[in-house]
Amino acid sequence: MPETAGGNERDLLRATAAKLLTDRAASARAEADQQGWSRSLWELLEEAGLTLVSVPESAGGSGGDARDVAVVAQACGYQAAPVPLVETALLAGWALAAAGLAVPPGPLTVVPPAAAASAALVPDGPGLRVRGRLCAVPWARAARQVLLLTAAPGDPSRVVLAAIDPRDCAIEPGTNLAAEPRDTLVLPSGGVACTPLAADGPDTSGAVLRGALGRALLMVGSLRRVLHLTVGYAREREQFGRPIGRFQAVQQQIAALAGAVEQAQAMTDLAVTVLDEGGRAAEAVMAAKICAGQAASVAIAVGHQVHGAIGFTTEHELHLHTRRLMSWRDEYGAESEWSAELGARVTSAGPDGLWDLLTGRTAAVAAR
Repeated sequence: MPETAGGNERDLLRATAAKLLTDRAASARAEADQQGWSRSLWELLEEAGLTLVSVPESAGGSGGDARDVAVVAQACGYQAAPVPLVETALLAGWALAAAGLAVPPGPLTVVPPAAAASAALVPDGPGLRVRGRLCAVPWARAARQVLLLTAAPGDPSRVVLAAIDPRDCAIEPGTNLAAEPRDTLVLPSGGVACTPLAADGPDTSGAVLRGALGRALLMVGSLRRVLHLTVGYAREREQFGRPIGRFQAVQQQIAALAGAVEQAQAMTDLAVTVLDEGGRAAEAVMAAKICAGQAASVAIAVGHQVHGAIGFTTEHELHLHTRRLMSWRDEYGAESEWSAELGARVTSAGPDGLWDLLTGRTAAVAAR
């Protein structure tokens, strides 16, 4: 893949990701039922170069930008793919490359901020070591490496990175509502050394925003799948001698769902574009996560209402997406948290800063 894919290359990327995931979706989910994730699907995606999309080639990645990884992430969300694509490409790959470190092959993950708070950073000569437990780490049992990115005690401007080998830890299995791995790592008794990062390296706020964007991208893919399943079922299921999709009440519900999905899609597209262009991505990402969370409420309600009892059965695909939506909407900040933060930024910007905030562009970008 070129360093930054254009329109034709991105269409090819979209078709490739969709084909691979569609062909292996059912077998991957069956494999995940046994071990929590699909190693075979991961190896297939890795062979195709899709697991490190957006990570610079100089760091061992596939190249591309945030718009490219967004294509793959949404395809994973659409197929409920049980692999740590977002954690590897958008989070761990970004953090290692930004720190000037090589990105190893294999699945990677990053400790979320809430989990990082459960561990302790202790002095170790001139440096620091991390000890204790890291709770609810996404995909820890599958990861070759777990990254902890956190601020040093007493000095928020000093960011340190710990690269943890899960094989050196005791792993207590756990899951979220969607049965995705959210494991607890019990670190070695001696702890793990932390590497101080340069001031221009990755920071904790950037990791949080990328985590929120990654969840929003997965949610948009899953939302679109719920919409397609719901429209298809409404066309096929008959009541009183005609498809239920011909009843006005059902049509209104599906229209509300379609509107919510398109709003979430538009906001995530904007966030990804602003991130690539170097604009004010923070507010755009917040808005994307808010819209995705609000759309999830609509999708869960409408999807199950239209499907009725069959949508709650284990055999039907719908619950794979609604349970993921319920889980992902709360990870890396629920919409209520981001709404409060975004509202505070809007009010503090004042009249002079409101336009730049609304357009999401810095003066440097706008001048180009």
